[in-house]
Amino acid sequence: MITAHLISVGGITTSYCENGAGVPIVFLHGAGFGAEGKASFVLQLNGLSDHFRVIAVDQLHFGGTDYPADHRYINRLGRVDHVIGFIEALGLKQITLAGNSEGSFVATRVAIVRPDLVSKLVLLTANSVSPAFGDDRDEAWIQASRQSYDYSGPMPSEEEYINGWWKGTRASGQDVEGAKREAYRRAAARGQYQMFQNLPEEETNERLYVALQHRYIFPYLDRLQAQTLIIWSKNDPTVTPEQGLKLAKLIRNSDFHLLNNAGHAVHIDQSEAVNRLIRQWHG
Repeated sequence: MITAHLISVGGITTSYCENGAGVPIVFLHGAGFGAEGKASFVLQLNGLSDHFRVIAVDQLHFGGTDYPADHRYINRLGRVDHVIGFIEALGLKQITLAGNSEGSFVATRVAIVRPDLVSKLVLLTANSVSPAFGDDRDEAWIQASRQSYDYSGPMPSEEEYINGWWKGTRASGQDVEGAKREAYRRAAARGQYQMFQNLPEEETNERLYVALQHRYIFPYLDRLQAQTLIIWSKNDPTVTPEQGLKLAKLIRNSDFHLLNNAGHAVHIDQSEAVNRLIRQWHG
């Protein structure tokens, strides 16, 4: 059964859910209005709990975790120390750390700076660490990203939010929808949409967005100690399969898998396949 918990991480009240027992896997969600641990990984919290202790944490200003006092957006680099503190607060070492989307940047950076904490790394449709092409091919994924993360209009109603999510997913099930509704209500009540309407330019300008990759990720990938599993979607317009392959070539100790009929949340759209790959990879 999935259980919800609160823990203090350096004075920050941090929310997380967990299920199961055994080797710990900590999952890190992506960014965007309504993103949080349970809503992103409910199918892993249930689907992997027979083999692992599955933990999904709400990162800074997401879910039930504290927001900054000034309500300013903390970027993916700024979330790294909080995740490190969370892992240490639970007394964990040599874990499997998994991240989707922006969570993949945080997971990769944690594995780079604290190899004592992370023995295995799982990257799920990891657009935040995928290399750009540096040519005209970048325009397509940049435009797709702008459309996916457009907060210029008014906040959607709960039904608009859920219907929009269903249109973009190939998954089904009341457990996912229920978690998404809980996440929407929590984010709406805490004023998260307004935070995303006031993002700094480095979060809205994709060419500035990749600067953190070049400074904090790419120079260190060839020295990454964690065994790495990369699971990519064939059908996500914001990050191409070719970018996933480029990333896999940068990480020497990595396995790459491409799944069809899945969007950005490959772990939801193809949850059974993703969970099977994670089990098999652990041996």
